[in-house]
Amino acid sequence: MISVVQMPSLKLSLIGLQIVKQARQEKGWTIDNPRWLEEASQILEPARDWENAEVFAAGISLPTWKRFLQGNAIDASVFKAFCQVLSLNWQDLLERTLNLSLSGKTQIPNIPLFFGRRYELATLTQAIEQGTRLIAITGMGGIGKTAVAAKLAESSKSSFQQTLWFGFNLTPPTIDSLPSLSPKTLLVFDGWDRILGGDRAGLRQRAGQYRLEYESYPGFLQSIVETNHSSCVILTSREQPEGLNTLSGNGAVIFPLGGLMEGAIELLQHHQLTFDAQQWISLVNQYGGNPLFLNMAANFIHELFAGDVGEFLASGTLVTGEFEPLVAQWLRQISLLEQTLIKYLATQAQGLTREEILLQLGNYASNGDILAALLSLKRRALVETMKDGDKERFFLQPVILKCVQRLFRSQE
Repeated sequence: MISVVQMPSLKLSLIGLQIVKQARQEKGWTIDNPRWLEEASQILEPARDWENAEVFAAGISLPTWKRFLQGNAIDASVFKAFCQVLSLNWQDLLERTLNLSLSGKTQIPNIPLFFGRRYELATLTQAIEQGTRLIAITGMGGIGKTAVAAKLAESSKSSFQQTLWFGFNLTPPTIDSLPSLSPKTLLVFDGWDRILGGDRAGLRQRAGQYRLEYESYPGFLQSIVETNHSSCVILTSREQPEGLNTLSGNGAVIFPLGGLMEGAIELLQHHQLTFDAQQWISLVNQYGGNPLFLNMAANFIHELFAGDVGEFLASGTLVTGEFEPLVAQWLRQISLLEQTLIKYLATQAQGLTREEILLQLGNYASNGDILAALLSLKRRALVETMKDGDKERFFLQPVILKCVQRLFRSQE
């Protein structure tokens, strides 16, 4: 009996597909041009003249070339030859075998307390069922991005062959160690904002801009959207990463997570607070429906006001002390112009129109820079907007406003 030796095969990663596509277009040859096959054959068997050959080197054929371009696995030696024809390093394009012990991979976190979010989960579940390849859940710290992603991943597990969760909170994985999209895989990257921001040349970056060592990640997200596969990637981020708006036109879903409303009733009931309809609405508005803020406030009300929300509201108290370290951290991560903008907005509880902001801050920077800073703050979920007739007003949530006032006052 003659044994058949299985030759190793290689395939392009998602990013590799995009690099190969660009390199092929730069060559200017059509896909069916025989020069691809002639030059690959010359690499494998340099002693022969392959120009105008009718049969090419072993493993080299037009169907194999097309399988390579589609990201299918082909013989390793042929894979390397095609990469060399494109003047590319094959190791940079390779889909690596998924390493289940990859640093940063953890189990889906257990969320013991979860309130509301039925509409959000139904909307995102429908997006997954419709074949959406990339979902970005964005929003302010404490708003519940991780909790929603965890519940979504748990409820969607049965639709995928495997579900992998990566927390970026400690050490984000390098681009080379990101797992490949095996068939029907659900990948969750929690805390994507950890690879955004930072300083360059001593200047803090605008919202969504990638840190220098992670500038290749936008290409990874682009390949997820533009490559045909049956997997789904979910990411959570305090900031909207740059480039996502373009990808949303190709089917990616950007889902800004707002505060709790009806779910806040369940949260307050869990803390055994007493309240009426108007009182819970007032409390939710004070804390922007932020579950983290509401939980802290609920503990305060339970301990000092015997759980009576009405008495707490009547006292005029706004719990900020426990939030200030968190807000102070956010302020350290934004540019000086954004800090100036936030400081000014903190003087106007009712918010300001775009025209009012430009008029008041015109001496600090150009209109273009001011608008860019305003957009950056909005994408960081630090500034909110509301319609006022035919104009839009920019404002800070009451608890953020109070924290900002106290923090800047302490610096004077």
